[in-house]
Amino acid sequence: MLGFPLPYCDELLYSTIARYGIHSGIVSPKELLQEVFGDTKIIATPDLPGHLTRIADLYPEVVGITPGDLLYEHTLFPLYAPFIGEERRRCLTRELMANRKSTVHLTAGVAASRIKQPAFLRYCSGCIKEQINLYGECYWRRDWQVAGAESCPVHGLLVESDIRRHDMHRHLFQAASESACPAVVQQPGSWQSDLMLNSIRELLNLGSVAVPELCQWTQWYRNLAADNHLNRGTQVHHDLVANRIVEFWGEKWLGQYRLLPKSGEPCWLRNMFRKHRKACSYLEHLVVLHALLEPGWKLADVLRVVVGFNPAAKAVNGVLKGTDKAQLNEYRNKWLAAVAQHGTKHARSHGYGSIYAWLYRRDRDWLMKTNEAHRKPEYEHLPKVSWAQRDRRAVRRLIPNSVKPAPTLPLSPPASIF
Repeated sequence: MLGFPLPYCDELLYSTIARYGIHSGIVSPKELLQEVFGDTKIIATPDLPGHLTRIADLYPEVVGITPGDLLYEHTLFPLYAPFIGEERRRCLTRELMANRKSTVHLTAGVAASRIKQPAFLRYCSGCIKEQINLYGECYWRRDWQVAGAESCPVHGLLVESDIRRHDMHRHLFQAASESACPAVVQQPGSWQSDLMLNSIRELLNLGSVAVPELCQWTQWYRNLAADNHLNRGTQVHHDLVANRIVEFWGEKWLGQYRLLPKSGEPCWLRNMFRKHRKACSYLEHLVVLHALLEPGWKLADVLRVVVGFNPAAKAVNGVLKGTDKAQLNEYRNKWLAAVAQHGTKHARSHGYGSIYAWLYRRDRDWLMKTNEAHRKPEYEHLPKVSWAQRDRRAVRRLIPNSVKPAPTLPLSPPASIF
């Protein structure tokens, strides 16, 4: 198709289609749908649009735009892809590229997610001004439409437009403009939003990378708890995990996204550190990773580590690669001294928890055998009171007092009937 615009960097495909309507002077939404899709029943979807093969075919071959480019660079699909498993990712990719109606919002878990996306399309007033000065027009950036990223690190808080994300006019593609995005004075954003925005932008621009399976995420979070000394043996100490999360992000910010951990069941945070039976949202992953990893971590590095786990293994056994033999012997000797003094049960609570966690990840077989050999027998506590004998004595004392002789009535002659 001649004249179909190239998408700007991080522009939503929804915005590109809307700009084409403006450039072509098309007023009727149905006419725009017929021009672009050849179908007037297409629903305008900002986050996860389908029919990507059809749209990629609108560009000349020399441009080199593929359906995969549109999927990973101009939709919000990268927010979900790394956390749903490889088979599900491929299924959704085929569904979005196909020229047919899709149920991707249900399949990806967007509709049922705890994290609700903004109801209105959002914009940064300062960035809109810069776009107009640079390109002569403005567009919807995809990182403006992601829950968790509430601000622009340069200009401040994002602003809600009057355009609904899912408008009552389902077939209408609405372009960003100076009238739809009026200039306002922006307030500074929170540090939480700026921090989350960096990770969301990295996630959106990862591209098509290897995707971990759910069982591999299970292994990752169990190891992450052990590295932070948030476990008791093989069990994760969920209360300590919750304290770390709240201490890092704050109750107010977590409550804004319904992520404040609850002490009762069910709780999203507990599910993160248990067996992953269903995919967790991008925001839940990022909240935990920022709170428990050292500053400066990269999502691409995390994904490489998680993908490297053995999917069939339930836990990491043996010695990790790169473990120094001298350091291993040093930690073994420290643990032997600890269990000799305190026993296996109390050694971890007397300042040796970090040593236990280190050996648990790197030398688990030796640790388990050592603990079994040094386990102190638990003496049976004899009861100080024989409750059965005490009950019999109490009953004997109560019986004489409770049984009283029946009262005797005085005998009197029967009354005469005459």
